[in-house]
Amino acid sequence: MGVLQRFERRLEGMVEGAFARAFKAELQPVEVASAVQREMDERAAIVAQGRTLVPNDFVVEISHPDGQRLEVYADSLSQELANLAREYAKEQGFSFVGPVRVRFEPAGDLSTGMFRIRSGVVRGSTIENNEIRQPPSNHPQRGGAFPGRPRLDVTTGDGARQSYEIATPVTLLGRGTDCDLRLVDPGVSRHHAEIRVEGPEIVLVDLGSTNGSFVNGQPIRRVSLIDGTRITIGRTNLVFRRDRE
Repeated sequence: MGVLQRFERRLEGMVEGAFARAFKAELQPVEVASAVQREMDERAAIVAQGRTLVPNDFVVEISHPDGQRLEVYADSLSQELANLAREYAKEQGFSFVGPVRVRFEPAGDLSTGMFRIRSGVVRGSTIENNEIRQPPSNHPQRGGAFPGRPRLDVTTGDGARQSYEIATPVTLLGRGTDCDLRLVDPGVSRHHAEIRVEGPEIVLVDLGSTNGSFVNGQPIRRVSLIDGTRITIGRTNLVFRRDRE
């Protein structure tokens, strides 16, 4: 089964078909997915050491009517399109330098069912030597996107504290360059764990990593996080923080 077919199959299960009914003959998600693949193909660039670099940041411009119909499903569709881009990159041998992100923006000059894509190469945030590095070129995160401003704290070698805010429904942690928060740590798997926002809960899910994920010293597969929870992934120690509402 190809990447696009898997994408369509996943869409079928979204909100029991309500997603498909919302679009009917207008904007078609599969057409957007195909356009993301084309954008990666057309902008692929061979860089040092035989790597083929492709965009990892995509903006899908759509009409205002389509934007209103999409609003309820935007986060889910964005996540599925990002998954598709990762799968396609793996299949084609492409590389990213940062997390794969897809977002929708309204454009006044587009009619219903029409869209266009902008893409770019945007480096992500990295934890290395107990320091969070957030490149100036990175897009600013949506501050306060979730109640309580959930975040991960890292204590640096000199005792200072840095924070990485959880600003998307799914935050991928791992050693891979396509992770939302990349951990430069030999004990960390390429795609190690995810932090998922599930309604009022924030959940840490281990993705079958080689060395496992630990919460408060105990190995976990899936666990809800509360303020002060200590997370250990490889040799990297993080503390989950969330303000009282």
